Order: sequence, then structure tokens, then C-alpha cells
Amino acid sequence: MPGPAWPPSRFWQYWAIAGMLVLTGAFWWGVEGYALFQGGYARGQIADGLLRFSLLILTPALVLVWLAAAWLRRRVGETGYWQLLGLVAMIWAGAILVTRILVV
Repeated sequence: MPGPAWPPSRFWQYWAIAGMLVLTGAFWWGVEGYALFQGGYARGQIADGLLRFSLLILTPALVLVWLAAAWLRRRVGETGYWQLLGLVAMIWAGAILVTRILVV
């Protein structure tokens, strides 16, 4: 009975590398964003709303898209998965950037 193919496909190797970035970024923004929220640094409806949206919706969405790789890969293909992850990551990074500009 042969074991699993080793080394794993390039997709899973790139997925692991992307995971290091996704999880580090999500953890960083979870801590940083929560500190901004608790400190009351968001001085306006737009900054406060964007801060809450990025913490409650975008950060979990980024992690979920990364975690759902096997399921999404079968449905949209490898290229489609990387495009989807890149799109969610760019939206997340843009929201973080705008939030940091508005708050600081």
C-alpha cells in the first residue's frame, strides 16, 4: 500500500506560504484593530465603521478563503483560487490602509 505522494503539489506548498502571510496579517490586525477600537481612536463614523467592518467581516473572510482552499480549488481551479485569495487580500489590505490613515 503506497503512501501519499511526497512532496505535495506546488499548490499546497504555495498555500502554506500564503498561510503564513494571511495568518500573521490577520493576527496582527486583530490585535492592532482591537486596540484601536478599545482605545476609542476612531474619531468619526467612517473610520469607526471601517474599523468594525475590517475586524468583523474582512479579517474572518480572508482567513476563511485561505482555509477553504481544497473546496474552492475543485470549484474554480487553481488560478481562480489564487485570484480569489488575491482579491480578498487586496480588499482587506486596502481597508486596513484606509483605516490606519483615518485613525492615525
